[in-house]
Amino acid sequence: MGGCLSFPENDEVAKARSEEIDKQLQIYARQEANVIKILLLGAGESGKSTLVRQMKIIHNDGFTSEELKSFRAAVYDNLFNSLKYVLSGMGQLRIPLHDFGRTPHAQTVLTYPKCYDVDEILIPEASRAVHELLNDRGVQYSILRGFEYQLNDSAKYFFDHAERILDPHFVPNMQDALRVRIRTTGIIETCFRVNGIIFRLFDVGGQRSEREKWIHCFDDVRAILFVMALSDYDMTLIEDASTNRLEESIKLFNGICNNRFFADTSVILFLNKVDLFREKVLQSGRHLRYFYSSYTGPDMDVDAAARFIQSLFISQIRSATKVVYPHFTTATDTCNIQVVFQVVMDTIVKENLAAAALL
Repeated sequence: MGGCLSFPENDEVAKARSEEIDKQLQIYARQEANVIKILLLGAGESGKSTLVRQMKIIHNDGFTSEELKSFRAAVYDNLFNSLKYVLSGMGQLRIPLHDFGRTPHAQTVLTYPKCYDVDEILIPEASRAVHELLNDRGVQYSILRGFEYQLNDSAKYFFDHAERILDPHFVPNMQDALRVRIRTTGIIETCFRVNGIIFRLFDVGGQRSEREKWIHCFDDVRAILFVMALSDYDMTLIEDASTNRLEESIKLFNGICNNRFFADTSVILFLNKVDLFREKVLQSGRHLRYFYSSYTGPDMDVDAAARFIQSLFISQIRSATKVVYPHFTTATDTCNIQVVFQVVMDTIVKENLAAAALL
């Protein structure tokens, strides 16, 4: 009387449910162990988005024909707006058109908001104006002096390919997709699998107005991939002309590497745009010592200048145990990025295995 009642069938159901939950948790744990979350950070114009597109080309079979077509309007905008910027630069440098008969074409470029209509078909007057102006010696001379008024990195590429771009049947190719400049807003995730490990790469906008969104990506980050542009040493921010871009990048790097959220997170430093940096150091006359008096190396020495800039970043680390892995890169060079990123992935995997006490 008064004894406890037993329901063996319910015990079995509960036990089975518990075992199923444990099994699912084990599967989830194994899946999570094979996922590495990488946060891609850096100031604006550093080349982060180009790296993301490279990952798509290298690990995700590139872009489909439809995806390439989707870049057409952006390529048109890059070509047209870059030419507008050159015309503005000519005013700053007091460089006139060589052929004054092309003045109406300059007015067309400066007054038209776009060079294509709502169906992404080129407007004949705008297309003809671009063609005429790019053949003007005054415009060509201004392009050569683009360093002096911060002409964007990709402008010369699109000018060199203007004839192909202005063809009515133009479809962007892989290199166009890599070179086109599209400002990143919000957070863009790219996933790819290498040797059974899934990498989740999060690209966030680098402009100051976008950085408040980074905090939402901090959870479970296995590695920080910080990108800076070596060629920015003589340039100022788009959103703040009083601030040197390299100084802004160093300040940002300091805040990230010494952030308590990333105390145990691997940090990879990409010193990017080596090709543009080399060209600027060797040909522009804008020597590093003009902008950094602490640089005592020789002028026109690309290696010495690059190592100096690398040291400016490494010196920001406060923790004696914090390790930063630097790499010199050219984001538009697929072969270079493929080799460097393989080394990076090996480093990240090894670091995470060590952290899990598996080595």
